[in-house]
Amino acid sequence: MNLYDIGNNSEHIVTIANSGDLEIDFYIYAQNFYEAAENVTHYLMEEAAKNQDIAKLDLWCYSMIYLYRQSLELLLKASIFQTITNNIDRKRVISNIRHDLKQAYEKIIEIKGLTIGDNKNAKWLMEYLSNISFIDRKSDMFRYPFGNNRELLFKKQTSISLVAIYDNMNKAYSIIKDIYDMGCFFEQEIKSYKPQLIIEEGYYYQTSVVSYQYLPYAFFPYYSSYEEVGRFLKSVIITQKKTNLFIPMCYLYRNAIELGLKRLIIEDSHIDSSKAFKIIRNKKHSILGLWNSIIDEVKKYVNMPDDITLDNLQQYIKAFHNFDKSSDLFRYPCDKDMSPYFIEPKKLDIENVAFCFEELCNFLAYVSSILNEIKDYEADMMVNMKDCYGIIL
Repeated sequence: MNLYDIGNNSEHIVTIANSGDLEIDFYIYAQNFYEAAENVTHYLMEEAAKNQDIAKLDLWCYSMIYLYRQSLELLLKASIFQTITNNIDRKRVISNIRHDLKQAYEKIIEIKGLTIGDNKNAKWLMEYLSNISFIDRKSDMFRYPFGNNRELLFKKQTSISLVAIYDNMNKAYSIIKDIYDMGCFFEQEIKSYKPQLIIEEGYYYQTSVVSYQYLPYAFFPYYSSYEEVGRFLKSVIITQKKTNLFIPMCYLYRNAIELGLKRLIIEDSHIDSSKAFKIIRNKKHSILGLWNSIIDEVKKYVNMPDDITLDNLQQYIKAFHNFDKSSDLFRYPCDKDMSPYFIEPKKLDIENVAFCFEELCNFLAYVSSILNEIKDYEADMMVNMKDCYGIIL
């Protein structure tokens, strides 16, 4: 396993190279995440709806909405960097804003001297971003089933209109892009739905039903969403030669691995639930840290396939951890200190990188199935023992 391997007959090579100009790089990342979201949305509203593919309609929504949301965040920050050019000031502002879209928009209005006034687009955007920040200020709602305090991010089963998501995200992106391109608000009102992230209406096969009341803390829907949409973007990149979608694809795969590891700890392991939640909170995005928290369970219960040893697997995990330690490499063009990523051009084999991600996802799914079988067997044994005890009495 080598994430950097390029085969002699490789046909799909991408060169990642950021400019180091963070304003431009954030803008380019915003475009790429937006285009990735558009590809997923069109597939869901056209192919999946036509084929009545409920599984994709329900599961892919998580990663699709995250891609849109991330494009808005990147574009807002690109616009901020147009005016704030000193890296020390940029770091201070971004540290305060973090993932809060409303706060980023308010900062743009302040530093660019804009006035919302009676402009309907500007007022709508403020309400829309305020709604997103109210329910998803930390950008976690469509990445994880619960927050650091174990609070569920979806309180109930929810049916989300894909058409409303599409229209509203397009309107928001267009308004922010106008600010970036022209430094002002577009005067003609852009029609859309009411300024809310989640709108529960629409044709049945153009909606996504998210959250499960009987499995409120389940990682599986999120894991499946990110892994499957990563595969989908890989096919778009290869068949349509859209190499600009490589970064969003890698982020989806990377988050799938993190979700897969957290799924093992929370859902499949014998670790006490309070301790399991504490591990998740402390290890955060660390692939290696999460793996080390579950490795004893794997050693005890899981027989490795013939071609895999635990030492090899450990090296595999370390390689992914070193590839992106903080889960930022494929979300932003720089780290928290404003130091740019990929200043030195990096050539990667698209199919090889995707294959490596998919291999680890497959293994995590394998481990999950084994641990689940064991827990089910143990639960059955406990029921049988209770039944026997009752008969004896």
